[in-house]
Amino acid sequence: MYNIKDFYVGRTVVMVRRGYDNGIHKRELDNFKEVVVIRKGSRYVTVDSDTPFIFDVRNDFKIDNGRGKIAYGLYLCEQDYFDELEKADLLKEVRSFFNTYDRKTHENMPLKDLREIAKIIGVEGLIDESTNSL
Repeated sequence: MYNIKDFYVGRTVVMVRRGYDNGIHKRELDNFKEVVVIRKGSRYVTVDSDTPFIFDVRNDFKIDNGRGKIAYGLYLCEQDYFDELEKADLLKEVRSFFNTYDRKTHENMPLKDLREIAKIIGVEGLIDESTNSL
């Protein structure tokens, strides 16, 4: 999604702490926090929160919680997070419609194209627009 070049020291970005209830991601429990990039390397970005967090470009700027679920994610803006959620939902619906479970089939497809496919196959409005706020 992002490249290391998108980040620079002093840039304000959004860190999202994902909320889970009984191991299931609940979007209403997500916590958004604006943080500042304090260090940038060729592979890692460090942001200053109450505690410094280090995000790796190889993990798509995500930190997992040790159980295969994302604990924190780093985004340039809030809308990028909501677009990522919408893309994941659309990918799931498109794969289901075409009876394909190959993760790479539509993974690199832009969100705009996935929206068009969803419109054609009759899947729309997966994400409630009211959740696109703090």
